[in-house]
Amino acid sequence: MAAFLFHAQRAWVSLPIIALLLAMSSLSMHFQERLKASYKWRGQVNEVELDQKIWTDFHQNLVASPGFASAIASECIGFCDLGKPIQEKTWQKAKQLVHYRWESYESLPDDADNTKTFYRLCATQNQQEYRCWWWREDRLLSNGWVSVSD
Repeated sequence: MAAFLFHAQRAWVSLPIIALLLAMSSLSMHFQERLKASYKWRGQVNEVELDQKIWTDFHQNLVASPGFASAIASECIGFCDLGKPIQEKTWQKAKQLVHYRWESYESLPDDADNTKTFYRLCATQNQQEYRCWWWREDRLLSNGWVSVSD
């Protein structure tokens, strides 16, 4: 009888320990899932930050002090469509490539026979979305994103 009580008491002592282990494993599993989601989120944020950094670096190298002399005269009235094949150059930083093109055109003469030169710098990483900057003479007029549609 004493042996039976001894085994019964050991069983009662073990049930709370088993319950505690199950609770701890459940908490650990939830913690690991949240940690994994956090790492995934941080990786996506880093990717976006890296994509933004390439544009910041591109801006500093080509837009902040533009080289208008390297602009190619536009073959179109105004600027050619971005979807048209035209000579593009490649700029690289940290294994990321940015394809860009400089174009220029001269306006028609006004009443005083004056013309103005306009410039456009457009850059892309995927040939679908372009970041463009527009100048009149040496004054930056505007910039923004342009999408190419078929």
